[in-house]
Amino acid sequence: MSVLMVELKHLTISDRLTAFSRKHARGFATIKKSIEKDGLLNPLIVIKQKGRFIVVDGKKRLLALRELAKSSKYRRALYKIPCIVDCTAEVGSDPERPVLMTGPELAHKIIQCVERGMSKVMVAQRYECSASVIEDALLLRNLHPKILMSFNNNSLSLEQAAALATIDNLNAQWALLLQLGPSVTNADIISAIKTGQAVLDLPCGEVIILPSRNSRKPKLNVDNRKQRLSLEVVAA
Repeated sequence: MSVLMVELKHLTISDRLTAFSRKHARGFATIKKSIEKDGLLNPLIVIKQKGRFIVVDGKKRLLALRELAKSSKYRRALYKIPCIVDCTAEVGSDPERPVLMTGPELAHKIIQCVERGMSKVMVAQRYECSASVIEDALLLRNLHPKILMSFNNNSLSLEQAAALATIDNLNAQWALLLQLGPSVTNADIISAIKTGQAVLDLPCGEVIILPSRNSRKPKLNVDNRKQRLSLEVVAA
C-alpha cells in the first residue's frame, strides 16, 4: 500500500456496489465536526479503477469532506486528501462477493431487494454474486440476535452465520455456536451443518449432536420477524 494525495473531486463511492447513502450514515455530524476541528486524522482507504479513486474505507469521512469543501473557509485546505491506495484489491476478482461491499452490507441489500419483490436472478446480476450467497443472506432472517451481532461485527462470515441459521430454534443456534468455539471456522463443519447432518465430529475429538432442523430452509415466524436483519454497517 502507498499514501497519495488525491484531489477531492476524483474521490468517489461506487453506487453500483456499495449502495451507500447518507441516511444510513450514523455519526455523520460528529465526524464532520471532528474534521472541522482537528482535520482528517486518518487517510481514506481507496482503490484505483479506470482513472477513479474509489473509497473502500472512509465513506462518511468523504461525505463530510465534500460538505466542508463547499465552504470557502476550507475549500483550499481540502483540495487534496491523503489516501492510502490499496494496490492488492482488484475489483471483480471474486464474483462471489464484490470487493467494495462487506458481507453484512451485501446481505442487507440482498434481503432488502428480495423483500421488495426483486427476483433472485436480478439480485445476483445487480450485485454480481452467486445464488448460494443469496440463499445464505436470506437465511439470516432466522438468526439469533447475538449471532447476528457477531456477523454484523465481521466476527462470523456469511457462510458461518447462514449455517447456524438453518437451525429453527434460536437458542439452539446460540448453544451450538458456544459448543463449536474456534471450530466454527472449520469449513467441513460448516458444510456438515448446512447439509443437515445430525452428528458433528470436532477436530478436538468431541462429538456434538445437532438439533433437528430443516436444512437451509428455516421458517420465519411472526416473532422472528421482530429480529429481522439490522445491518446498519457503520464504516466511518
